[in-house]
Amino acid sequence: MSAKLQEIDTVTEQLKPVQKALDFFKEKQSKRESISEAAVEFVEKASLVLDRAERSEIELSDDQKRRIRNNLLKIRNSLVKNQFK
Repeated sequence: MSAKLQEIDTVTEQLKPVQKALDFFKEKQSKRESISEAAVEFVEKASLVLDRAERSEIELSDDQKRRIRNNLLKIRNSLVKNQFK
């Protein structure tokens, strides 16, 4: 397997739990259930992936990094908004 394909497989495996955590958060949010646990899980997994990308352990495109950061901001804003309800 070429190094590029191996890197793609590694990045894919790193992003799967991030996507699952985001999907779980969105499901909880749509049902108006408690979202704090889902949010924490997503934030933890997304932060780990971003940290690994910053240390060049995995390679993410700028778009992938931007999308993860945007989702982190949306979740933060949602938590802040729900905190004051």
